[in-house]
Amino acid sequence: MKHPAILGLAIMSIANPSYVIAQEQEHVIVTGVYSPLATDYLSASVSVLDRQQLTQLNKTRLPDILQTIPGLLIEQQGGPGGLTAVSIRGGESNYTVVMVDGVALNDPGNTRGGSFDLSNIDVDSIERIEVVKGPQSAIYGSDALSGVINIITRRPEEGHQTNITAGLGEEGYQKLGFSALGKTGNMSYTIQMRGQNSGETVKGSESDHRELQARMEWQPSAQHSLAASYRLFSGERSTYPEQSGGPEHAQSDALDTTDYDDESAAITWQYHITQNWRSQLQATVFNREEQYESPGIAPYAAVPANGADSDFTRSQISWTNTLGQIGRYWANLGVVHRSEEGDSEGYLNVGVLMPTDFSLERDINSAFVDLNGQVNERLLLQGSWRYDDSDQFDSESTFKIGLRWQLIDSISLSANAGEGYKLPSFFALGHPLVGNPDLLPERADSWDLGMDWQISSQWNTGLTYFSNEFTDLIDFDAELFTNVNRKQIDTSGAEWKLQWSSPNNHVQFHAHATYTDIDVINENSVLTGRPDWQAGTSLSWALNNTWRFAGDLQWVGEQYATSQHTGDVSLHELDAYTTLAASAFYTVTEQLELNLAVENMLDEEYQTAYGFPAPGRLMRLAMSFQF
Repeated sequence: MKHPAILGLAIMSIANPSYVIAQEQEHVIVTGVYSPLATDYLSASVSVLDRQQLTQLNKTRLPDILQTIPGLLIEQQGGPGGLTAVSIRGGESNYTVVMVDGVALNDPGNTRGGSFDLSNIDVDSIERIEVVKGPQSAIYGSDALSGVINIITRRPEEGHQTNITAGLGEEGYQKLGFSALGKTGNMSYTIQMRGQNSGETVKGSESDHRELQARMEWQPSAQHSLAASYRLFSGERSTYPEQSGGPEHAQSDALDTTDYDDESAAITWQYHITQNWRSQLQATVFNREEQYESPGIAPYAAVPANGADSDFTRSQISWTNTLGQIGRYWANLGVVHRSEEGDSEGYLNVGVLMPTDFSLERDINSAFVDLNGQVNERLLLQGSWRYDDSDQFDSESTFKIGLRWQLIDSISLSANAGEGYKLPSFFALGHPLVGNPDLLPERADSWDLGMDWQISSQWNTGLTYFSNEFTDLIDFDAELFTNVNRKQIDTSGAEWKLQWSSPNNHVQFHAHATYTDIDVINENSVLTGRPDWQAGTSLSWALNNTWRFAGDLQWVGEQYATSQHTGDVSLHELDAYTTLAASAFYTVTEQLELNLAVENMLDEEYQTAYGFPAPGRLMRLAMSFQF
């Protein structure tokens, strides 16, 4: 560990454990709010996957799970070693803030403007996924133009549980994990260690990662709670260069290679001063170190060999006060200080090595007010306002408002409007070849309307219409050979969901569909990696206490992709595709469970990036032993 700030937090985590997001209760949301809220007291458009749903989906990669959530479009650059990012409601991939236990993991120093690689999270470590859609700058400040994905890691139950997992699959897939979780009296703890090797399911594309997590929570009295967490995620991956034409069209088999280390730590102190006043003080640190080497794209005219050794650190401290009675009238107000620092030592090989080093830092001080009122038994009103003062840019004020109206007992309506902004990434500002220090923040103005209908005790459906206007988008100007603000993108569409469960909950069915219309204003161009249509279904069946079965079918419509394997940029339309996966779970004893999974059962041939074939039919066997 190279960073004293993270080391200090880790030591404090042992001495004073204090990280608490929320008590993990059913239908309680901790993302996009300043204090945990039941969904009945939230107007925003939120999707949640709990541990039971994650187990039934039985995926090895987070992108495959997120593809089942309405409104999320997944962009994949080849197999497991390629970059994978998410677009919420058609926005750019770097408009989504990705968090683990409330700590943001986006790195503004990378070439994709802060887009997070979704493969950098181990699925077996996840307890719950919460997705809040729409601009969230009024809550999180810069970056959250499209929404927020918060990954909540495993939580202990009463007593002690130790779990060992192992898995093997075709093409060299391997996985091994250990976890120890416990809760007794006023103490709880979690330790997780996991490793996964993807194997080479696609030629040239491999990933190998390790993860360590630790968390402790302590409630010394009814008024005070302390907690702390630490996470280390490290790995290596290789793949054909992005837009190189992949295994099918690349003119060279030389591969990109990346080594990386993600570290994060958090400590939190909560103090219930009175019945109607709760105060929380929280400090977080995130650091990413990455070593990247690329051979470029043959014939090398457009993209020569390049590489970079980068180091980024974000530290944040916040003080939040919750006043009033949640469920009637309550407010959140407080202040935040964020500090970001990034360094990159890179090169571009154009016959001679051309240095591409840059180093930037910035501080942001913020204040916020969040007001909530259950006006009567049917009407909820919410509004948030935040002021951000950056030492590098003009100050920003953002807001969001929302309402939830219980039309009748079975139907509720919601409406939300808000704005967001994103400061230019360190790469866009500081790269010596294409950086532009005069760039302006990117902006979003959005609204949505939603309806939720509890048809019966077994059936539920929901429909949401959304509209976004993204302006001052940062884009590369080939003639000026620099980054500029110029684009405006309007996106609109609809998200639909359907859920059904049998009276005894032994059978559960889910369906979803998303339509996204993307319009690049005043330009004859299209955006890549974002299909107009996407839909899917999943079904789980608990036959008895011994056997369980699950399956899911996902359909992705046509989408565009670009390639430079000929030396020029070419645009290609990728065909729609359907994937089918199935799992069988066998409970041997109360402690031991086996499961068999088959991915892409139809052996569908398709591409998620031009020239990068998706894996064919794959089988894997896994074991879970708990004692």
